[in-house]
Amino acid sequence: MAKRKRNKITNIIEYIPLRIAIFLVDIIPLRVSLAMSKAVGLLVWWLLPNRRRLAVNNILLAGITEDKKEAKRIAKKSFISFSMLTIESLAASKLITPDTFDKYIDMSEVSPEIEKVFRTPDVGVILCSAHLGNWEVSGHAISFLKRLIAVARTLDNPYAQRLLEKRNPRRNIEIVAKHSADKGALLRPLRNGMLLGLISDQHATSHRIFVDFMGTPAWTITSPARLHIATRCPIICGVAIRTGFMKFKIVTTGPFEFERTEDKEADILKITQIMNKELEKFIRQYPEQYLWAHKRWRKR
Repeated sequence: MAKRKRNKITNIIEYIPLRIAIFLVDIIPLRVSLAMSKAVGLLVWWLLPNRRRLAVNNILLAGITEDKKEAKRIAKKSFISFSMLTIESLAASKLITPDTFDKYIDMSEVSPEIEKVFRTPDVGVILCSAHLGNWEVSGHAISFLKRLIAVARTLDNPYAQRLLEKRNPRRNIEIVAKHSADKGALLRPLRNGMLLGLISDQHATSHRIFVDFMGTPAWTITSPARLHIATRCPIICGVAIRTGFMKFKIVTTGPFEFERTEDKEADILKITQIMNKELEKFIRQYPEQYLWAHKRWRKR
């Protein structure tokens, strides 16, 4: 289905505040910018009651807590975390370099087996991640170890898209359109020893399967499983958790490799379910940094 053509005036109206925000981020001390972003997160919490209720209900549905008051506290922290993400991501592209990597990124919990896979040039890797912590910083950090191909949806606003591309140059990251018509766009990087990043925790509308996610069935993308079966590249689950002021800890599990059987669909189901369970462990450990205000569980 083709996108509806957007009005130029609408694009400009959206672009101007984004341009002002980036300008302020670049001239205001980072601690002040992050403090302001927290305030914006709280403001959004109060201004969007429907999203607020959705986040609280999702937390209760997932069994993070049975106490509605505690669910509200977690949800509010989640709104703040999401608001901070944009500022952190803009700052990370300048602050985190090969020379400063260890200052901002903690890799101490990454197993030697996973780090070896990341650093082996000819081994393609499927990175399965979630909207937890700061996924933009995660991609930026991991790209220093291996070239990253990230599947992402381009912005509807072309002015905003160009501005962010110019402001946030991706030195070792290539973006592939989420619904690319090129069937080999995801296979080629893996066969060339690159890292393919897939965020697989949101409601899937295509290439999907209905499997358990945090206790309730949800439509989940099958891309990690299908690509693993096609290429035999290992799967790693990983996220970047915020631990302090511009400090992030990379948390991973894996590498996972699965034997193929004669029943491909059963293999896809098994692999997808296991990946959901691995991501679920991270989310349950750091619920305040998860994006709960998303319609994850929808009717079959």
